[in-house]
Amino acid sequence: MSGTRHSKHVPQKVMPGPDADPAAGGGALFDDSRGLISFGPPSDPTPDEQKLVSELVILDHLKQNQLKERGREWDQVHKLLLNVVVLLHLRDAAGARSVLDEARQVYLKHNQAQNRIRYLMGAVAGTVVAAVLGAVLVLLATRLAISQSRPLIEPQLLVLILIFAGIGSTTSILTRLAKIDLRDETSSFSIYVSGFSRPFVAVSFAVVVYFILDTKIVDITIGRAAGDHAAGLYVVTSFLCGFSERFGKDIIARISSADNESKPS
Repeated sequence: MSGTRHSKHVPQKVMPGPDADPAAGGGALFDDSRGLISFGPPSDPTPDEQKLVSELVILDHLKQNQLKERGREWDQVHKLLLNVVVLLHLRDAAGARSVLDEARQVYLKHNQAQNRIRYLMGAVAGTVVAAVLGAVLVLLATRLAISQSRPLIEPQLLVLILIFAGIGSTTSILTRLAKIDLRDETSSFSIYVSGFSRPFVAVSFAVVVYFILDTKIVDITIGRAAGDHAAGLYVVTSFLCGFSERFGKDIIARISSADNESKPS
């Protein structure tokens, strides 16, 4: 491979040969003045060295795009990558591979931590917006309760459903945040949206499941709650809808199954 291998937006420099002494004025092994590392590969690189160069450039761009520039995490990965460049020019492919693997693991760890924070921030924003939407629904339910002899849902019960759906969603996020794998995610927007959507999904499932249970569209029995205890049942199901999307999906799937069974073959 010939020519200088460099990251974009970084000016090319004339690089010395593998045996040149950087202190002798023959140039530098790399140029990182603009964050990304520009460097020249060793002369007549082996296939393994070519692969190392490609992986180094890719990781260098990921570091620049995902980590805060000049921050502690960014600096840790950056210095490891500079050591890879030095080892490449010393023709120590094994050492360069070891350091590059370490740099990748450090990057993934820091990217994971930042992405989890982004996910949590998106969930918090979604909770706030869902709370505003819930307030609008409660006001609407209150007006309908005044104008109708029997409202579709009592405003007080709707408040409980919305609150416990939000509590379930928040509990789920906090208990599972440390297990969410976001190491390879590079789109901050999609992470924010994923967290932002969780409260809306929880509220939607909770309200729909309430109507399914209240109208007995399908024969679903959950314990023996009835009469004055029915409100407690709806509170529990609302929490479960927020805590586990699968719970709401399973109940809604029962409707599809019952509808398919009722159709003539």
